Amino acid sequence: ISFSVTPQSVTLLIDVEEQKLVHHSAEIDYLDPKRPLVLVFPAAPLKHSTHYAVAVISAVDENGRKLPRTKGMEKMLKETNSKTRTRMIQRVIPALENAADWYSFARDPESLQLLFDFVTVSKESQLGPMRLARDIAVEHVKKWDWTEHVDVESAFDHDCCDDCLVGRTIHLSLDVPSFLFRESRYSFLDRHKIYGKRPLTLGKAKAMIQIPCSIKAGKELKAFLEYGHGLFYNRREMTDNFLQRMANDNGYIIMAMDWRGMSSFDLPIIIKTLIGAPDLFQAVRDNLIQGYVNKLCLQHFSRNGMLELDEFRTGGKRISVSNDGPPASVFYGISQGGILGAGYLSISGVTGLIDRGVLGVPGTPFALILTRSLDFIGYDQLLLLNFYNNRHVRILLSLVQMAWDSAEASGHQGRPVSEPTPPLLLQAGLGDPVVPTIAAEALARALNASILPNNPRNIFGVPVEDVATNNSTTWFGPHVTLSELLYEKEYNSLPMDDKFAQGDAAVHWCVRVDPAFIRQVEEFINTGRVTNPCLEDQCRRASADC
Repeated sequence: ISFSVTPQSVTLLIDVEEQKLVHHSAEIDYLDPKRPLVLVFPAAPLKHSTHYAVAVISAVDENGRKLPRTKGMEKMLKETNSKTRTRMIQRVIPALENAADWYSFARDPESLQLLFDFVTVSKESQLGPMRLARDIAVEHVKKWDWTEHVDVESAFDHDCCDDCLVGRTIHLSLDVPSFLFRESRYSFLDRHKIYGKRPLTLGKAKAMIQIPCSIKAGKELKAFLEYGHGLFYNRREMTDNFLQRMANDNGYIIMAMDWRGMSSFDLPIIIKTLIGAPDLFQAVRDNLIQGYVNKLCLQHFSRNGMLELDEFRTGGKRISVSNDGPPASVFYGISQGGILGAGYLSISGVTGLIDRGVLGVPGTPFALILTRSLDFIGYDQLLLLNFYNNRHVRILLSLVQMAWDSAEASGHQGRPVSEPTPPLLLQAGLGDPVVPTIAAEALARALNASILPNNPRNIFGVPVEDVATNNSTTWFGPHVTLSELLYEKEYNSLPMDDKFAQGDAAVHWCVRVDPAFIRQVEEFINTGRVTNPCLEDQCRRASADC
């Protein structure tokens, strides 16, 4: 990435308005080796409503021969009366020459082999509906007495033996403001509801909550911990043993909702979308936006009435909380929960409903993650039932990403970032074949994250900052922190290009249960302080044996 703004790079990404080069990565796309494309990913999200251009200069083949211009490039330069040529000659090429001062079109026109420009989407178009739905929903539920908008579907007490972790499991159904045309996974957002031209309606959203044995026995409630599940799983993933143990040891109430649009209950529409109706990606995205609204309502309920329900009393008494202040509200998402969680936390900052967030094995954007992931192989086979070849698949994924950005950090962190995020802790595994670490590092740059001293490697665009100090009451560590674990065996076996990774998903799991990383997560949840898990061993593991 550091070389992408130097003469060593044959691909150049230009901010035409500022006449500056933009750091990026570029690679041959091996998803379809017979029809390869070149993929260009900005190092950080681009600015909204901004004129950019991409140029290819002095590219050669494997024999060192200069590649010919594209037919479209040749045609554009010959069309002397075209608006496109006039814009290129008068605006884009001068911006290229000012940004890349080693190149002159007048001296060497043949070396400019490809040039095209584009204007990025406006902030209002990309993020406006999502932010409006959030604002309307939060303002709406502020007026509620939640006891009138929650149905307890079941509450089951578990035996709390010496080794038991969960004291009670509660299943709820919450009223939520609905912004869909109808309560269907195939439905789109109703823009008339969002823009106030049609009355708001109420939908239902289910939640699962667990009270640990320690709280049932009188331990103070330290935090409400909302969990975000993985790819096409559901809220029941919150029952993983490591989470239950963390909750019991520290005093967390765990709660979860499905990622509406991307849960196990959405697989029928996902399969239909992949094999024959790609336009339904809009319904997937719109249901996900509704899902974000649902989760914010759960957060509001946890702060404003959850503990007043009879099902949250133990021994007839209200759950004990600290006199020092209310329990923290924390989000913890892993895998898909980390990817979507970055978008969810990007919209939650202004609400004040979430105090901090933890994102395990996360990344952005989905278009960078998917085709490098072990998980994509099966979905690719379904897509090829709908398309002639994987070049078409790649083009579709790129088009879908433009819509997906409105629900992902890649869109919400477009420069300049206008809304805050809560403090965040990111944890990733070098050697992960499911969510590639380059996507986690792209997310770190998007969120202006820092790494800590002794991180296994330096990362372009991610500075090193110190952790919280024991005596400081003002410095709790970086606002956004990325910690990485290096699994040497698995890391060394990853392909160098963007081909499918081989092997199993052990790294993807081991990151979340590594004792040093668990201690880092617990301290961050409990106090907001960032500790360094890499001081003793530089976060290196011989292999993913967990």
